[in-house]
Amino acid sequence: MYPAVLQLLTCPICSYPLTATADEKSCRCTGEKSHCFDFSKSGYLNLLCAQAKEGDSKEAIQARRLFLEAGYYQPLVEKILGILRQIPSHSLLDAGCGEGYYTNQFAVDGRGVLGIDLPKTGVDYAARRAKQLQNRAGFAVASVFQLPVADAGIDVITNLFAPCAEEEFSRALKPGGHLLLVGAGEKHLLGLKRAIYEHPYKNEGRADLPKTMELLDTVHLSYEITLESAEHIQALFSMTPYYWRTSPKDREKLNGIQTLTTEVEFDIFLFRKGQKL
Repeated sequence: MYPAVLQLLTCPICSYPLTATADEKSCRCTGEKSHCFDFSKSGYLNLLCAQAKEGDSKEAIQARRLFLEAGYYQPLVEKILGILRQIPSHSLLDAGCGEGYYTNQFAVDGRGVLGIDLPKTGVDYAARRAKQLQNRAGFAVASVFQLPVADAGIDVITNLFAPCAEEEFSRALKPGGHLLLVGAGEKHLLGLKRAIYEHPYKNEGRADLPKTMELLDTVHLSYEITLESAEHIQALFSMTPYYWRTSPKDREKLNGIQTLTTEVEFDIFLFRKGQKL
């Protein structure tokens, strides 16, 4: 793991800083008990001490990988990078990083980037991809509601389509630090819904926006995408929450469809934590 990223992490047991061992196969905390955590083969750390619901299934993660790596959401990445470049920062934490598609692209401009999520399958892939790219991203298995980082230690937290743990994010951010949230716009994937539902509905937007931070900006991004294979259409559907809410009869409506055009809409919110501790 890149040293600047490892320096962001703390022991999930006693909250002391972590340092790599001489052989770089594990790390230990600087506390009296010197708790030890081994790096996986791909390079991530498992810092989850208690049993927790793992989050997205392996199938959902694979579907998201297939869809995202086809580039359909790349304009969102570019929009976020444009915002991040306006914020002086040395450290970024991607809370709910999934398989690291966004996280690994945020590891530019010299900043260290830490990705946190529960599903080991996704975090493992993210770490392997970081090795291939030789970037400054590092990954750990942990909950966004119990981040293994020090108080007031992070410049920027990104939170894309994952639960917003406002109290924990506020604890982890430095005074004046920034939180960037992304949610689905009201017409996001409306074309997909038209293909499935008799009465397609609009999204209501994020209901978990922070209440204790200052909203600096809201950016709306919308465009159309055309999926030209049944595989990509099924991958998109499988990675959405609609998949679990849809009856088998309605799911079957996508069978045999080879081309699908749909709107995609994203709402990007930029918040700032207060300057005082």
